[in-house]
Amino acid sequence: MALEVAFTRACTLVRLGFPVSAVFFLVQGQWSSGLRFLLGLVLLTAVAWTGTPKPYEAAFISVVLLGMWSDVGHWYAQVNQLDTAVHFAMAGCGSIVVLFGFLRMSGKEMRTASRYLPLWALVFLIAMLGLAAAALWEIYEWVVEQLAPESMRVSYSDTIADLVAGVAGSAVAGLLFSVASRHRLSHASED
Repeated sequence: MALEVAFTRACTLVRLGFPVSAVFFLVQGQWSSGLRFLLGLVLLTAVAWTGTPKPYEAAFISVVLLGMWSDVGHWYAQVNQLDTAVHFAMAGCGSIVVLFGFLRMSGKEMRTASRYLPLWALVFLIAMLGLAAAALWEIYEWVVEQLAPESMRVSYSDTIADLVAGVAGSAVAGLLFSVASRHRLSHASED
């Protein structure tokens, strides 16, 4: 129970990073960067709605904050393979968030059945949910590149590398979750 409280506090602390970052950039007149962090608050609201266990929620929102700062701070250009590491971690943590969102929207039968999936099936489900989320992210990157070519320079190789990192991160997260935290699925059945 004390660990859950610690992770709840960690979530609160990391969440504060979004409005603080937004104000930091807006005060400097960097509107697009400030708006990105404000839009991040919408994502945080959606994540909280899923009922994802706090340790996974804290990890996910921390990686999102890191990813946003890596983008606006141009850290991706400065740190070799940071982009790949962030895609791995974001898809991995995100796949657990998507799992809980999926279970929340699926209905009671699916939520109950999820507790009895064989290990391999749960790992596969989490990996595929992560792959779907990674694919949606790559579509977002493509749309941004089409609308504002100067803001994002991605290539086919980058897209494929990001998808590979995403599915790998999701598979690892699926295995870790299935082995260490499968009991948390009982919480997904609560409305």
